[in-house]
Amino acid sequence: MIGRTALRLFLSRHSTRRSAYSTKTAHKIGIIGLGNVGSTVAKNLIKSGFTVSALLDKDPKVGQDLPGDIPRPKTPRELAAMSDVVTTALPAPPHVKQVLLGEDGVLAGLRSGGVWIDHSTTDYQQTLDLTAEAGIRGLNDFQGFELHSSLLLTHILPLKLRKASKFLRRPSQEVWLFSNMIAAVNVVTMTEAMLLGKRGGVDLKSLFDAIRFSAGNTYTWETEAPLVFNGTYDPDFTIGLHCKDLNLGYQLGRKFNVPIQILAYAEQIYNRALYKFGDEVGSTSPAKLLQDELEENLQVEGFEDWTYTIEHVEDSMAVVHTTKEKVYGQK
Repeated sequence: MIGRTALRLFLSRHSTRRSAYSTKTAHKIGIIGLGNVGSTVAKNLIKSGFTVSALLDKDPKVGQDLPGDIPRPKTPRELAAMSDVVTTALPAPPHVKQVLLGEDGVLAGLRSGGVWIDHSTTDYQQTLDLTAEAGIRGLNDFQGFELHSSLLLTHILPLKLRKASKFLRRPSQEVWLFSNMIAAVNVVTMTEAMLLGKRGGVDLKSLFDAIRFSAGNTYTWETEAPLVFNGTYDPDFTIGLHCKDLNLGYQLGRKFNVPIQILAYAEQIYNRALYKFGDEVGSTSPAKLLQDELEENLQVEGFEDWTYTIEHVEDSMAVVHTTKEKVYGQK
């Protein structure tokens, strides 16, 4: 996902704040899905003093850097029975639905009054449907939410969840989709600008610097252009997941009768890249697709080990490049 590195840095920067919520009275929190998001959620909850009651992932090899004394049940039902709050961080809506329903699903094990918080970019209507299903099953006062930051989770849990419910029920997953929609369009236009520059004889390193100090600068340009220059194409977030998010955005456009013409064009390019390279390549791989189609190479020497960090400025964030000496020969 565009910005996932920023999210991890943002969370790690704030996770050292100890919660005022005592672990003696804390809700027991079970986490399903221990990929980039789920493991970050677990680590920040633990650092903030919360009780992580159980962990579950279909791949037993993931999450090995988490405390070994946390139970790892075999089914979502067993995990839910050990928890007051269950969080899911899974790739797509079908995965979320699968772990909640069925004889061994979360809803079969969660007690009345339990809470489910989904960190996935998923289908908001599905969340409402699953909450309704919980009511049918007799789970009184069950609450289902979408949330996309373990920082927010560690700040909300100290409150009584009843008071937090109005905030949590807002479809925050839609905001996350909007961010990925904008990022996809930025990747496409960014690559087109690079290709124009390359064929027009513009030095790409100079182009990178010029755009950074112009009205055209974006977070995507700052953080994804170097990944095109070094040929890695954002391996931390797959194009399969990004295409899933773009499709959800398209569905929202149809639902609310909003024409999304530019997104539709970007989505076509993303889907072409997925079909050509597979769904496990980096989410910036449409840049490689466009290069291949024009038989051009946008790699730039000096960006091989490029890294960056984030500084927070007045409720926004600024990208700080930390390898200038490697790119420009100076600190």
